[in-house]
Amino acid sequence: MMNELMHFGETCGDYTAFWINTEKYDSIGLLFNGIGCLFWVICYAVLVRTMVKKKFVEMPFFIACGNLAWEFIWSVFYHPDTGFLFSLSYQAAFLLDCFIFFYVVKYGGNFMHIPEIKKHWKGICIGSLLGWIPLNYFFVYNGFDTCIGANSGYILNIIIAVLYPYTMIQIGAQHYSKLVAWCKMLGTGLITVSMFIFYPTNYFTQTLGVMVLLLDCYYIYLLGKRKRALIIQE
Repeated sequence: MMNELMHFGETCGDYTAFWINTEKYDSIGLLFNGIGCLFWVICYAVLVRTMVKKKFVEMPFFIACGNLAWEFIWSVFYHPDTGFLFSLSYQAAFLLDCFIFFYVVKYGGNFMHIPEIKKHWKGICIGSLLGWIPLNYFFVYNGFDTCIGANSGYILNIIIAVLYPYTMIQIGAQHYSKLVAWCKMLGTGLITVSMFIFYPTNYFTQTLGVMVLLLDCYYIYLLGKRKRALIIQE
């Protein structure tokens, strides 16, 4: 289906035709994009390890549902035409997101302070996931996305960047990982560089990318400041 869709005048190619699609995409842009994707896979792996070890869910539940839906759509129904290697990185992220969602459902309710939400936690999570799936699917189907999912990905990313500082302040910096914060910032930052190379006139996604980078940098600063304050208190 992806091959039949036109995204803002862009023709989506066959993702299996190349390991890395240097015919359509600039090699430097692919390098930045690939390293950025790798940082996000590392980020997810660290999140899963933390969830298993500490029984704590760092990622805000609403966006965890959105992320899983996005990875599902871009691993099953659509695929990035940057090449098969990039498609594999999306699928790796999807598998890690499945673990993240499992632990969100299992442990996330423990950190909710509203009794009504805590009581219906599993249903809220599953309902959110089921809501995000058609939103992501039809966003692509109706031609609002790029052939690598950049527009929808950055919409999710701006939500992540806004929610992370809020939830960290609410729950406490001692539970949050500096490594996740840096991987998140570097991953999105490097991918944003590739957006300027791949899509020089896609000002919507470029603007979102810059906004996310600024918010991620602020989150790193805020997290470090609050962790230092905790050390002084001890």
